[in-house]
Amino acid sequence: MWNIELLKQLREISFAPIKDCKEALAEANDDLALAQDILRKKGIAKAGNRVERETKEGIVRIETRDGRIIGLKLSCETDFVAKNENFQEIFNNIFDQLATQKKEVEKIEDLDPAFAEKITAEVQEFMGKTWENMKIGAVLITAKPAFVYNHPGNRVATVIEYIGDDESVAKEVALQVTAMNPLYISFDEVNKDEIAKLTEEFGAELKAAGKPEAMIAGIVEGKIKKALAENVLLEQEYIRDAGKKIKDILPAGFQVTGFKRIALWS
Repeated sequence: MWNIELLKQLREISFAPIKDCKEALAEANDDLALAQDILRKKGIAKAGNRVERETKEGIVRIETRDGRIIGLKLSCETDFVAKNENFQEIFNNIFDQLATQKKEVEKIEDLDPAFAEKITAEVQEFMGKTWENMKIGAVLITAKPAFVYNHPGNRVATVIEYIGDDESVAKEVALQVTAMNPLYISFDEVNKDEIAKLTEEFGAELKAAGKPEAMIAGIVEGKIKKALAENVLLEQEYIRDAGKKIKDILPAGFQVTGFKRIALWS
């Protein structure tokens, strides 16, 4: 007969499947500490088989600390693990370590290599206990002044860099970026190769349709803007009023100069 209380404790501590918890307790003769060690060793041995598994759950957070903005995404496979206090503890630990770094960072590759290796090793060690794939999906460290928005649920957060005095407008822009995930601020930022590809495609279509040569350039420009509008922040329909674009809600003197969106999904 299984010791239900021990089984429950081991499951909560290790995150391992019930079947493996039962086997570990049986092998350890109900010694909880020994069972944990058995699971840990099995988990580390199997870690290599987990690294390709999708990690669509986890925690995302961006905070302002001592005048700097710190952001982190730590992802895992299941909501069960993401909501566990042990996972939250390792997230907070890594977040606090990031806050000690002085270098401007937009991705984990920008971190000091020794520091990146250290926090990655901490995550990998924890993987051995949880039996789930985990990864540091995004990091952010910047001293640039900006508005920070964390969406309820800790699954997506956004930073808006701007020029202007109206923080309420910055918040509206943050909500827009959070909801609509644009790629660019304006058409000027769109990749030139992408524009060239669309120009060629639309031009060929119009020629095949028999449109006059003199009209093609203007029509192509309009079609390109329409095709790219959903990815351009200033051209997107405002989420609170589809009759307006984001550029229409910005007051005089207000300018969006950058944004960063971190999410558990794209």
